[in-house]
Amino acid sequence: MKQVLQNFSTGETLVHEVPAPGAGPEELLIRSSASLISSATERMLMSFGKAGWLEKARQQPDKVRMVLDKIKTTASCLPYRR
Repeated sequence: MKQVLQNFSTGETLVHEVPAPGAGPEELLIRSSASLISSATERMLMSFGKAGWLEKARQQPDKVRMVLDKIKTTASCLPYRR
């Protein structure tokens, strides 16, 4: 079975032969006859992976807000120490 692997830091994309998955008890293995890779999605992921921390924050401001909200709520629960 072939699998597409991508290094988000460098943007390098490789195709490797990997073992086929197995099904355990009470699991179902579904055979696929074809698959499709969206070039637009892959291109977006590559550019995101190559971007620095600030550019990633600019691309996803909603996630930055979520992190800041989490920090605020967590910090308010911590005991005050001098």
